[in-house]
Amino acid sequence: MKWYGLADCNNFYVSCERIFNLSLVGVPVVVLSNNDGCVISRSKEAKDLGVKMGVPIHEIKYLVMLHNIQIFSSNYALYGDISARVMNSLKDLCPEVEVYSIDESFIDLSIFSAEELHQVGVNIKAKVRKWTKIPISIGIAPTKTLAKIANKYAKQDKESDGVFVMDSEAKRINILSKFAVEDVWGIGRQHAKYLQQKGIKTALELANMPDELIRKQFSVVGLRLVRELRGESCLPIIQERSMSKGICNSRSFGKSLMSFDNISEATATFASRCGEKLRRQKSCANVITVFVRTNPFSKTKPQYANSITLTCEVPTNSTQEIIKYVNNGLKMIFRKGYEYKKAGVIVTGIIPECQQQIGLFDSEDRPKLTTISNLMDKLNARFGRDTLTFAIQGTGKNWKPNARSLSPKFTTRWGDIPKVET
Repeated sequence: MKWYGLADCNNFYVSCERIFNLSLVGVPVVVLSNNDGCVISRSKEAKDLGVKMGVPIHEIKYLVMLHNIQIFSSNYALYGDISARVMNSLKDLCPEVEVYSIDESFIDLSIFSAEELHQVGVNIKAKVRKWTKIPISIGIAPTKTLAKIANKYAKQDKESDGVFVMDSEAKRINILSKFAVEDVWGIGRQHAKYLQQKGIKTALELANMPDELIRKQFSVVGLRLVRELRGESCLPIIQERSMSKGICNSRSFGKSLMSFDNISEATATFASRCGEKLRRQKSCANVITVFVRTNPFSKTKPQYANSITLTCEVPTNSTQEIIKYVNNGLKMIFRKGYEYKKAGVIVTGIIPECQQQIGLFDSEDRPKLTTISNLMDKLNARFGRDTLTFAIQGTGKNWKPNARSLSPKFTTRWGDIPKVET
């Protein structure tokens, strides 16, 4: 019989901050989004105080002051590295692992009997905590959709101790009868609204709907989801994900910018990130888009937004070449006199690297471009991101988002590695 587990890191960003700062254990902690705008991760203590996910930090200043809530800016370099360590730990412990997001993975536990599953989950949870210091919860069930629901139950049920196995029909019916239909994995807002109008309020009521009606309203994808809720496995573990059809890197600036040079530094850095992602998945892009816009929420400043899409003569993943296209595009759409608040780069028309076709009149030294990009990747992987960059990316980073409460990059920057005094 098939058994799937969903391993989910608890309050992941907060848990990462606590690894190197034990004074945060047991106190309310929140992590903020880019530009220190909204709450995107909360400790249990913060949740108990009523801090909601996504709330703007300025709306809870009174709570922060009253309860001395600790605030951190997003440290994605740290979170990404800790995530990789958690996922590698799971791969060492489980035969098949599908990395679903930065803090979630599906694991195939079909080699174990139903009687062994709970202890297996407990062992995995304990070893991941020991190896990475990150607490996780594990939900186990006959399908991936049910494993998602079992994981949520494991987080909420104190008696489960973070591991719950949905190993009987009675458990499935009991839990689905209490699980809101809008919280089911794969049910979007519009579908949830339709189901509620039809009187379908729980996951169990959704699972009991006739196949014909499901197929008519939600297509084959919806029918697959409903069958998963019934305990029929329809979604296998995907160990190798297909290439992204598009890659976007964009940011809102920490302050409004009017200088072309400052904005070009930002877009060159965004272009560099896109190149890194293309090379990581061994692909190239045919089409490059760059966009800029002012602050749409400002009622007193003049508004401007524009974008331009350029087609590459030869599909590329070279940072140097992508930056060249992006900078040329920025020159075409930049207008003086505006206060720009956001810019970004999007690469599309993505193909496998091995299918790159060189143009008849292509004058670029492509082996040299590849050598430069690979060398930069190796040095930046070893010594930390942006150790080696192109001059156009600048050094001042006046465009960077606000991050007033950023913790050190403990695991990805040599200078931030904690020192132990003997």
